[in-house]
Amino acid sequence: MRKTLVSLALAAGVAGGALATAGSASAATFVPGGVYPSVQACSDAGNAGFPQGRWVGFYCQSLGYGQYELWVQPTY
Repeated sequence: MRKTLVSLALAAGVAGGALATAGSASAATFVPGGVYPSVQACSDAGNAGFPQGRWVGFYCQSLGYGQYELWVQPTY
């Protein structure tokens, strides 16, 4: 079940990325940025993207079993 959810989320992220490059995605669109073994690791990865200019916002979503998915709001 967990692998299915991760696969679906990754597919949604790819679709969201395709829309973003087409110019039809909103600036408020969040896309998946990875899966991490703890909320701290997820937050650290999210915060690391700010100084690099990779995204303007992020949040961590619990996937269960101690894993968290990073969702990022890219700079377009």
